[in-house]
Amino acid sequence: MAHKVGLKLTDPNTGNTSKLIIEFTDNELAQLQSYLNYVIELHATRFVKNCSGVKLNFKWDKDIGISWSVKTPPEDDLFAFLHRMRPLILEKEPCNFQKIRKMIERKLQNSIPPILPFLLDLFSGKSMQRQIVMISNDHIINSDKMLFNWLNAHEYHRDRDKQKFLEELHKIMPLEWSRGVFVNLLIDKAKAIFMLADFVKLILGERESISIQL
Repeated sequence: MAHKVGLKLTDPNTGNTSKLIIEFTDNELAQLQSYLNYVIELHATRFVKNCSGVKLNFKWDKDIGISWSVKTPPEDDLFAFLHRMRPLILEKEPCNFQKIRKMIERKLQNSIPPILPFLLDLFSGKSMQRQIVMISNDHIINSDKMLFNWLNAHEYHRDRDKQKFLEELHKIMPLEWSRGVFVNLLIDKAKAIFMLADFVKLILGERESISIQL
């Protein structure tokens, strides 16, 4: 059964408003609701509630060489956060961020609001790369690809081949420092996940409006 949803989108730059009627099946609406349920669980973690971010420091001095420091939230908080992130970021999960975003874009067709491309850049790490690009042996460390190498090597799995690959990239800077970078990438993913959830709430009628400044 198809359900019609009315949306009113206003361009914050021009003030122009467009009204759309889009349709969702029962299964699609259930998928959107499942996404929100996972988001609620993620938002309830201490990592999200108390997170002050990751503090990274790097310094090079010609006399003493490289000095660095990294401070992340408590390990138990991080592990719970990683667990709650799984259904929202892993490719094969039915309600991951990318599948929900693509579903909404497909429904909106040619009326895609700027928030959706913005969230994709935030989720994929491109927003961070606009500020700084960290490279080792021609591989971008602060990238989605490297993040998932780390997750599969040390967090979600214990892939020895990926562990060796990461070790080869960390002959100068330690993996512990890059781990802080990866956690920052995950924090950006969480921000994108939460903002997309607000858009989903709008579709499901749980919110009357949202306002996001890009």
